[in-house]
Amino acid sequence: MPSKKSSASMVPSKVSVKNVRNNWMLCAKNLSILLTRWKNFGEHCVGGLIIPDPANLNNIDEYFKLAVCRPDACTAGDLNAILSRNLNFTLPLFQDAICQTKETGKALGAADIVTIVIMVITAWLMVVSTIYDFYLYKWKAKPRHPLFLAFSVLTNGRKLLHIGKNSKDQINIFNGLKVISMMWIVGGHGFVGWVSISVTNRETADNWLDQRSAGYITPAHLAVDTFFFISGFLLTYQYLKQKPKPFIKHLVTVPQMYLHRYLRLTPALLMMYLVAVSLFKHMGNGPIYPLTESLAAPCRKYWWAFFLYIQNYYNYDDLCMTQTWYLSADMQMFLLSPLIIIPIAVQLPRRLGYTLSLVELLILNLFCIAIPMAIKLVYRDYTNDYDTHSRLIDYFVGVMLALFMRVKHEKRFLYMVDTKHISLANLIIWIVIILGLLAVILCYQEIEMNHGYVDKTIFQSLMRPAWCVGLSWIVYSCYHGYGGVVNWILCRPIFQIWGRLTYCIYLLHGLVTAHYILTIRNRWYFSDYNAFYQFCGYYVVSSVLAVVWTLAFESPFITVEKFIFGGGGKRKHEHPADPRKNGNIEEGQSDIYKSREIQ
Repeated sequence: MPSKKSSASMVPSKVSVKNVRNNWMLCAKNLSILLTRWKNFGEHCVGGLIIPDPANLNNIDEYFKLAVCRPDACTAGDLNAILSRNLNFTLPLFQDAICQTKETGKALGAADIVTIVIMVITAWLMVVSTIYDFYLYKWKAKPRHPLFLAFSVLTNGRKLLHIGKNSKDQINIFNGLKVISMMWIVGGHGFVGWVSISVTNRETADNWLDQRSAGYITPAHLAVDTFFFISGFLLTYQYLKQKPKPFIKHLVTVPQMYLHRYLRLTPALLMMYLVAVSLFKHMGNGPIYPLTESLAAPCRKYWWAFFLYIQNYYNYDDLCMTQTWYLSADMQMFLLSPLIIIPIAVQLPRRLGYTLSLVELLILNLFCIAIPMAIKLVYRDYTNDYDTHSRLIDYFVGVMLALFMRVKHEKRFLYMVDTKHISLANLIIWIVIILGLLAVILCYQEIEMNHGYVDKTIFQSLMRPAWCVGLSWIVYSCYHGYGGVVNWILCRPIFQIWGRLTYCIYLLHGLVTAHYILTIRNRWYFSDYNAFYQFCGYYVVSSVLAVVWTLAFESPFITVEKFIFGGGGKRKHEHPADPRKNGNIEEGQSDIYKSREIQ
């Protein structure tokens, strides 16, 4: 950075034409010496050459920055020294910006080799296991051990593609909610990517999110609140299915619950991490592709916080793979959940246990609204947008609904309303709920555009419970068959398959988006259509990769984890070629753990 001197001190002194020619010849000679001293590659640097504004040499923000090609043995300091020594030009025209040669990204490091070896071993296991599975199917034999089929593409593919029937314990509406919410999340992150894309209408792209027309994408974070709601509901709904037992028996199962959860989340996440910090930099090229190192740097620095699921607090301002903050928050909510769910499960069989549990959860939810709001209003310099305590309300509204539906599941729909008025009451409530959800989306954009800090804080604290209350009605009405076209759409069989992919889509879509943006070589024109066009590509590619990731790193380790904790080898094996003989084809994927499927 140049020191703030007067403009006159930075302008070359007046010299004769002959002296200028001599100086340039000397400069060329020095460059020639550099070129002959080392075996050089050409090096391309984005923003490596500064073209100053002659009218305001002191203001570096007004400079034009251009890409430049130079010998890789030369640094910006070398070139600036040549200019300073030979032309008496003190302004640093050259900078070490995003620089790369044709050899950049080709050398393999230890982490790269380890990742490749793991992937090769996994691929080999999948091939061998699939061949063995095909042999069993051909000869109608039984496996010697269930683990021999853990990596079989046939077995895991059959589980992935299985479409189950409706049941009271499998609430299929969640499949549609997860798929649509995931689309919204990928779309939102895709729009954020336009900030890094070189566009011809830069001002339009930068200001677009501040327009009312952007109201359909700016509240996309509400989709994350939907997943927190689903997680709290599914965990509670399945846990309360158990028969009543003493408090101590609940407590002894908690460590195993935690370990189950960690082992089911982490294998697919680990492989995404290894790809991000090692192989990703070898998977493309482009003018700004070296920025992959800046994406990987927080992952290398905070790897332990990443795998302990605490990075949304510890390094929230420098996240490893930004989208994974959700996993940290969801894991923390899961760790807190026994403090709420176990007392409810113990208290529920007692007299007035259900009523007391609802009242206690209502009070808890009021605290979950008030405390985060108070923290942000008192500490206005609070900058953590990824904290867990602000989203606890989503989780515990889900817990509250699960308690109600588990206890009252045998009651008729709207059991407090006269039977002949149920349809009318249902219609009125649906209209109110849909208008309320639309109001939340539209008001969010209006508040963000035209209101101050206090209004934004209060609205955001109330927005989440309002959103989850709307979701609660949708789930309850559809569960009892009064959801109409909404229930028909959200319960489509294809969503059962796609819903199983949401976890891996969530993990991978960030890399897919970053890869495309970092490999762009020309300018785009920003528009809603072009943004939607890119979103389609991001989502399709992420879905295809998610199939591979699920078959390679998620489903196999569910089988392995089941065997580690027992029960994996006790079930009589039926070959998945005939799903009618397999009552639970999604082996190991009970509802209590489906809350991890981001989701």
